[in-house]
Amino acid sequence: MILVLGATGRTGRRVVAGLRDRGVPLRAASRSSSARFDWDDARTWGSVVVDVSVIYLVTPEDPTFSAEQVASFLALARAAGVRRVVLLSGLSAGYGSAPMASRETAVLEAGMEWTILRPGAFQQNFATVGNKGELRVPLGPEPYTAPIAVADIAEAAVAVLTGEGHAGRIYPLAGPRALSYPELLAIVSRETGRTVVYVDEPVERWTERTRAAGVSEAAMNWSLETFEAIRRGEYARLHDGVQRILGRPPREFTVRETSA
Repeated sequence: MILVLGATGRTGRRVVAGLRDRGVPLRAASRSSSARFDWDDARTWGSVVVDVSVIYLVTPEDPTFSAEQVASFLALARAAGVRRVVLLSGLSAGYGSAPMASRETAVLEAGMEWTILRPGAFQQNFATVGNKGELRVPLGPEPYTAPIAVADIAEAAVAVLTGEGHAGRIYPLAGPRALSYPELLAIVSRETGRTVVYVDEPVERWTERTRAAGVSEAAMNWSLETFEAIRRGEYARLHDGVQRILGRPPREFTVRETSA
């Protein structure tokens, strides 16, 4: 039995579909699923791990989320007989960003077999940019990134969850090539039919505007940390995780939905 957390989320719903296609017994859990799971309600944790041997572990995209919750949940899971965990982390853990790195540490110290997936920016995150006409972020005059398709992340997760030889491995995941933001947004414009351009906004102006919009300081600082990583090229690096797991290159950049 495989437990999929975040089963209604961007990768989770695809992982559920992929496992079902393979006929793998699974339990799809989220705050809105019949198998209810809520990181903020430990009373929901015990029932979802019953008879489970493997967990696809997804944590909230919230910099204030405590890795101690991951540690506590995995301790309960291990006591219930769970043997293995596959964590959806992020490239930011590789350059030491505390929110994601601390969650990886909790997995590494849980006393179970583990595999970690570290995707970069999701290609489909760019889909909503087309609604705004411009993307105003402080990334410098010529930022590059190699976004990864959500379908590739999910397909890699399914392969790792059901396959052998992945224990103790960390897989960074990226798209097939680094593209500049103007190049990325040209594709977004073509696919959405709405012209969208990149604007290199000064950090001070972005911070002022974001704070005025009511974004929390923690979320804003996490974004600023990511922007700095993009400026120094962390997200432009190409990684062979998809090739190593799936034996094929990653999908080209698109904001269209593609099947896993």
